[in-house]
Amino acid sequence: MWHKAQAEVSLRISFGRILDVGTGPGYLPLEIAKRSHDLEVIGIDISPDMVKIARRNAEILGLSRRVKFQIGSAASLPFGDRYFDFVVSTLSLHHWFRPVECIGEIHRVLKENGEAWIYDARRDTSKEVNAQIRRKYGWFLSFIFLNIVRAHSSLTLGEVEEILSSPKIGFSKKSIEDKGVILKLQLSK
Repeated sequence: MWHKAQAEVSLRISFGRILDVGTGPGYLPLEIAKRSHDLEVIGIDISPDMVKIARRNAEILGLSRRVKFQIGSAASLPFGDRYFDFVVSTLSLHHWFRPVECIGEIHRVLKENGEAWIYDARRDTSKEVNAQIRRKYGWFLSFIFLNIVRAHSSLTLGEVEEILSSPKIGFSKKSIEDKGVILKLQLSK
């Protein structure tokens, strides 16, 4: 999933400052930094253990000067107003206790004309998408993903639409791209 997000983000922005919210082990910021030397990339995660792993991964790849990782929450981003050109998040929206407030924080740290792309798994996929996953990954892996993982780590399209309908969001442009199993929220300031 983060390979596809990295490819899309790298096509959209090639210089400036990017924030990855919910970075986990840092795979997405590291892949972005490998592709563009004119980007400053910062990843935050609420888990100290994930931040430690992400820092170690950056050191192994020789990217620790260009990619920084720190402990931080989506609900209270530890950065000043209008600090980032772009914000990305993959598979963490479903963990945000107050998603409207978190998206408001993303809006706050984005520069004018900045964008945020938020990717998360979709729980209410169609029968056609479910069948495609079964054909591609087999019965066992598709069962684990479609039933167990998504039950804990996903949102429905309706839930995402409700989040984006809040007047507290503040973005001038909001859209949702349905990528089958993944929903991509595109927000422009």
